[in-house]
Amino acid sequence: MLVAALCLTILGFAFLVAAVASGQIVWAWACIGVGAVGLLLLLVDLIRGHGTRDDEPATGEATSDEASAAANRGRDGKPDEADASSDR
Repeated sequence: MLVAALCLTILGFAFLVAAVASGQIVWAWACIGVGAVGLLLLLVDLIRGHGTRDDEPATGEATSDEASAAANRGRDGKPDEADASSDR
């Protein structure tokens, strides 16, 4: 839906340019209408799911601290030798 809203924005800008260049009010009203439809698409997209919080990891996912700690451990669960030597 975001792509559709972006396309409507570009179309609305084209209508605005046409309205200014030709001086006809029909193009201006078309610009307003396309802008309103784009705004509605953005609101629907926000309500449908892009308004959820991404702060909390979903169940089964590791937090960034847990993921970085797991990446620093070797296969045996101990810190890698490169990490151990850098601490000295």
